[in-house]
Amino acid sequence: MSSWLTANPWAELKIAILLILTVSLLTRLTLAVVYWSQIGSSGWLSPFSLLVGLLFDIFIAFCTTALFSVFLALSPRRFLQWTPVRWLLVFGFFLFTYGAIYLGVVEIFFFDEFNSRFNYVAVDYLLYPHEVFVNIWDSYPVLEILIAVFVATCLITFWAAPRLRAAWATPKSASTKLKMIGIFALVIAVGYLGLNINLSRISSNRVLNEITANGVYSFFYSAFTNQLDYDIYYSRISDRDAIERLRVQLRAPNATFSEPIDSLNITRQVVDSGIQSKFNVVLVLEESLGSLFVGSLHPEGPACTPQFDSLAENGLFFTNIYATGNRTVRGVEASLLSFPPIPGQSIVKRPLNENLFSLPSILKENEYQTVFLYGGRSYFDNFQQFASNNNFDQIIDQTDFKNVTFETIWGVCDGDLFDNSLLTFDSLHTVGKPFFATMITVSNHKPYLYPEGKIPFDPKKQERLHAVRYADFAIGDFVRKARSHDFFDSTIFVFLGDHGARVYGWQQIPMDSYEIPILFYCPALIPAGQRVETLGSQMDLAPTLLDVLNFSYSSKFFGRSLLESHQGYDFALLSHNRDVALLRNNRLALLGIKMENGLWDRDPIDGKFTALPIESDSALLLDAIAYYQTAYRLYSRKLLTP
Repeated sequence: MSSWLTANPWAELKIAILLILTVSLLTRLTLAVVYWSQIGSSGWLSPFSLLVGLLFDIFIAFCTTALFSVFLALSPRRFLQWTPVRWLLVFGFFLFTYGAIYLGVVEIFFFDEFNSRFNYVAVDYLLYPHEVFVNIWDSYPVLEILIAVFVATCLITFWAAPRLRAAWATPKSASTKLKMIGIFALVIAVGYLGLNINLSRISSNRVLNEITANGVYSFFYSAFTNQLDYDIYYSRISDRDAIERLRVQLRAPNATFSEPIDSLNITRQVVDSGIQSKFNVVLVLEESLGSLFVGSLHPEGPACTPQFDSLAENGLFFTNIYATGNRTVRGVEASLLSFPPIPGQSIVKRPLNENLFSLPSILKENEYQTVFLYGGRSYFDNFQQFASNNNFDQIIDQTDFKNVTFETIWGVCDGDLFDNSLLTFDSLHTVGKPFFATMITVSNHKPYLYPEGKIPFDPKKQERLHAVRYADFAIGDFVRKARSHDFFDSTIFVFLGDHGARVYGWQQIPMDSYEIPILFYCPALIPAGQRVETLGSQMDLAPTLLDVLNFSYSSKFFGRSLLESHQGYDFALLSHNRDVALLRNNRLALLGIKMENGLWDRDPIDGKFTALPIESDSALLLDAIAYYQTAYRLYSRKLLTP
């Protein structure tokens, strides 16, 4: 190996490229060993995974060393032999090596948290370096990792330095330089034109596909596809066919479409024969509250939610609900806008997100006061801009709370958020008009810290299940305290997960990770002990709430009331990375980027998926296209205003 590396004048490039390939291979092998149990029967494809992964690794290795190759080609030998330049280049190699090794280690920890290579979560997190860095520092042994990487980098640099100096002293002819530049240009061009993220999908096992990919490639792919144009990358049908199919799925006994079938419009008049109730509404999006933790849904699980379960016994409980994505912004988008998770970023963070048809817009028309409360800082995930431009009168965040007893880098503990919100609700109640409040909690998030003495578990252990137990305690404490306030008897409390706990499992869209509960609690209005098993998603929350309130209104929602009969069209929409899907009758139609679609059948007993030919249920695939295509059309053409 040593002889091969120093056999020609480009030894420095060989060493750099070999370094990237080695780190990438070791990272892939480590992930394969650690997650072998999740690869399961697809393990026989591991050699093919290494081969396909090598193609991505080679492309990234040449991309990351391309500027260095140009520098070497343009630099005279005398300049490269100048002592200060040599020392500078060796130091540059040290930094390059340190970064490559550290990135490999970070990928392993990222995979542990998100069961994925670097994706759009990593891209989004770079927008908030302070919060993310402190969160990482509090959650992982960062100092130990930095020291270990430093030692490894010193050893590699010590070995490489004499070989690098020898290479810089070797004469390079003009033809040799042109040949080297040509090789780099060819490899990068072939990789750019020939590689695609779909190439890493070598099996039906999502975990193996993620391991096959390259983290750096996945990161930049996510960065450049955050605001995807649906029309370019996904399957389409005619607008008329899409609207016609969508209207069939959105039909309800009490809804009448306002426009003819050939218009790009899903507006319908929803008429409720009951007496309208202008109760206050407190909507609580609980950080990472997946159904897995809820004892009344999964008694075989950790059962971390005795307070929530007690409230569920005395309220209206929806037990077959899915989050539309695995980020808080997706939960906000679905719950407040009843809007599908179109590929790429949530429209909470996209342009053209002002004055959208929404739950707060309807309630504002009915003289509700509106307030958005966030346990963290509202600039995070664009909450401030989105809420202020979509019918919220007030935005209250961590910086506005007067009574704070405990906080992490993500914000105040749930108890402080709830206690401060009670003061806000008292103030709103004195005005004499109903109010609508949206609250987002942050405690159930890494580093899983919470105030001592609230639950009989040590917060210093930083365990997820303990954080869930604290979040559940805070819910129960919040409702108990609210009972003594004047607004309580005229208030509907709605609790749901903003998304599931984490993404895991081999499925292309890991369904179990997306299960969340939705609970309506209001003793004065809602009879106790109601459980609804209708399949739905967060998109159905807004129309269901308005149904509970007996509102008649003009609707542009993509969801429907879970209390109405849908004549076999119960459904849930979901997104994962760049894939979007429609679930109905235990069938999942998946729309992938570059028009790579799939159809899956789900076993109702064990939840396992079996791939089916598209032809076996092409109608489901067309219905999925109708949802996402129409949603993108209406959003991009600004046709979603109230």
